[in-house]
Amino acid sequence: MTIVWEVLQTQWQLLADTRAVVLITALGYAVGLFIYRRANRPLLLHPLLIAAPLIFLMVDQLGVPIDDYLRGNGLLTLTLQLATVALALPLALQARHLPALWKPLLLLVAIGSVVAAALALAMAAALSIEPELLRSIAAKSVTTPIAIGVTEQLGGIIAIIALSVLLTGLFGAMVADWLYARCGLSDDRWQGLILGICGHGIGTAKAFEISPRCGAFATLGMGLTGIWSPLFLPHLLALFV
Repeated sequence: MTIVWEVLQTQWQLLADTRAVVLITALGYAVGLFIYRRANRPLLLHPLLIAAPLIFLMVDQLGVPIDDYLRGNGLLTLTLQLATVALALPLALQARHLPALWKPLLLLVAIGSVVAAALALAMAAALSIEPELLRSIAAKSVTTPIAIGVTEQLGGIIAIIALSVLLTGLFGAMVADWLYARCGLSDDRWQGLILGICGHGIGTAKAFEISPRCGAFATLGMGLTGIWSPLFLPHLLALFV
């Protein structure tokens, strides 16, 4: 009961902290979504790519302190949490497929998430990137809330990991169809799992455009990667820093 009460208090605080600045976020995303749809949904004009700089300009021009802006979006933070939990529903509908796939599924998550992080760190290290920046990109294939928490523990820069996660998801969604065609991968279960592992939230959204089953497996890949990454990333990062 104590845990439930604490969760309820946290959710109520998010609602209580919500201010008019939430309209800035809503307006920025609405403009981004409008342009994205009118342009026939090209990923280079993804709503997040348009909304992020637009929101920054509005916050800057209005002189809103960034801490006040972040705290004032409590309602959106709460709805994001609820939406994340709601992703369990399509996964539950596909639960009957999991017993026969759990071994290769877990193996793909374990290896795929490590390889995704290792490649990014190796390329950054080859370019002589500073250790602080290495710590800031290590979690780039993890969904944003977890990536931010992991980056804080690693001593990285939150602004950089937030941008890295965004760009990683967009790039993954952009090349997914081409990559699947080149590899001859037509099973939407594995397509979804790969999108979830490498493209987190944006990849999962792309997966749901393919099929509900693809989206469900992307949700599973994103969730398992989020659980596994904080365990191996500190040890992997130590090899490059």
